Amino acid sequence: MQHGQKAKWLSVLAGSALLVSACSNGNEGKGAANASPSASPEATASQSSQASPQTQPADTLKGNIRISLRGQSAEVWGKVAASYEALHPGVKVNVDIKPAEGYRDWLQAQYAAGVPEADFVQTNENADLTEAQKFVDFKPWLEKENPYTNKAWKDSFNLAGMGINLEDPKLDVIQSLSYESVQILWMYNKELFAKAGITETPKTFNELIDIYKKLQASGITPFAIGANALSLWSGQAGWLMRIYPDQYFRNYIELVRSQPQDYTYLPDIDDKWSYDAADSYNDAKVNVSTNELRMLKAVKDHTGPYKLEGNPAWREVFENLRTLFGYAPEGFLGMTEDQAYKLFLTGKAATMVALPSSYWQLPKDFADAQSTSDKAGIKPFEFGYFGMPSMEGPNVQAPARTIHIYTGAYGFVKKDAEQTALDMDFMMYLTSPQGYKVYLEAVQNSKDASLSGAPLLNDIELPDEMKKAFSSFEAIGNSEGLPSPGNVLSRGLYDYQPSVQSFVGLISKYFYNKITVDEFLTQYQADIDKKFPEMMKQYKKEMSDLDNPERKPPVRE
Repeated sequence: MQHGQKAKWLSVLAGSALLVSACSNGNEGKGAANASPSASPEATASQSSQASPQTQPADTLKGNIRISLRGQSAEVWGKVAASYEALHPGVKVNVDIKPAEGYRDWLQAQYAAGVPEADFVQTNENADLTEAQKFVDFKPWLEKENPYTNKAWKDSFNLAGMGINLEDPKLDVIQSLSYESVQILWMYNKELFAKAGITETPKTFNELIDIYKKLQASGITPFAIGANALSLWSGQAGWLMRIYPDQYFRNYIELVRSQPQDYTYLPDIDDKWSYDAADSYNDAKVNVSTNELRMLKAVKDHTGPYKLEGNPAWREVFENLRTLFGYAPEGFLGMTEDQAYKLFLTGKAATMVALPSSYWQLPKDFADAQSTSDKAGIKPFEFGYFGMPSMEGPNVQAPARTIHIYTGAYGFVKKDAEQTALDMDFMMYLTSPQGYKVYLEAVQNSKDASLSGAPLLNDIELPDEMKKAFSSFEAIGNSEGLPSPGNVLSRGLYDYQPSVQSFVGLISKYFYNKITVDEFLTQYQADIDKKFPEMMKQYKKEMSDLDNPERKPPVRE
């Protein structure tokens, strides 16, 4: 699968990796941070002299910008580059798109080798580089005037939608900007549903399973999903692993919310907050602050929903997940997301988890013979969407939410002051109505790109078709970026990779019925306990920090 699929899932990976950055390193004080490659001894030396925000007059801009984004459309970014070059003849914009697979390692290698050639990158897959602040800090630049709007650059963004509060004292730096939104939902083949006699989409998890039984009885594969090791962590399978436990542990927030004596406490919001499970945005960062140390202490002490072994709620959700994945094709645990998409695209599977971008991408792929091994192309079919069906049971605390996040994770490698000023001018152009119009038109006219969700940019005008499509995707709440049990424990401990690897092995045994759910939870709990001190060290924390969670830990190198 090449053009359409590749670009489609780059947005997926950007979104899912963003959630990784949101819950992996726990650095709430770093703002909407991410991670990627940058610098070397030479670049490090230049970091102390990073450019102070000062927009240059347009006619003085000179230099080179290298766009090295992950799996995106070279055609789209080529048009953006050409439009910027037309405004600034002294600037050359090189488009050097990198494959989505292996992007993290490529960035690490760039940094290890010296000053990266790349300038414009996606920063959310390498948490250690973000922790070390190897990327340009957007925060001071947001206060400067955007020459393409003649307003403060911060006024170009829907900052609340992006989860950014510039007044938050914990927001030290902003190393990435994510200004498109995306939510995870389900896509289905209407013709296969009709063939199996199914006339309505499911509202509950049990209704979904009943539909799968009918599809299976009709000889139709109910469910295609990528569930290899990468997807179980940060892709399609990982989304479901995090979304569904959220229903069972919504009251986690009362354990981890900031207390009045905590260094994280924000009186302006925390004094007004009270727990309400019926409010799907009750635990959003704009409504209540959290203390990462309180969450980590709960994991260490096996407190409440952060205890896996012997917890009936965790048992119930993992039993349901095994039932769900039981309707995927044989060998699904080794399946890539490209392979899963091909099953759906060619009408061989009835459902899959998807993004709103599929609204435009699927028709493009129907017409693109390169998207399938069938040189004659494929037969288009009518498709539709439904929201995340809610699990029901005695341990469920609230209806299902989804992952509804801001995506992009766009950042720039720290270099010298002149390069940083040039990079910021390019980004101001891109996020202005003038520049983003070029981007939108290029996406609409391309064969290998689609907008993943409604942009969080002010003053831009979406085409009518895009407005209509995005308005049809109902917001049901967002579980992304929260220090909840689902994000912290459902697919490895806090995105600590040795724990992720252990989880992948254990969940594979469980899904293949080699161990029971209780054996899975017992072994998984033991592995988390074993790796917990190692995880703490990786994130520059000590076990002693948990003795007094109200105190801010010291800065450690």
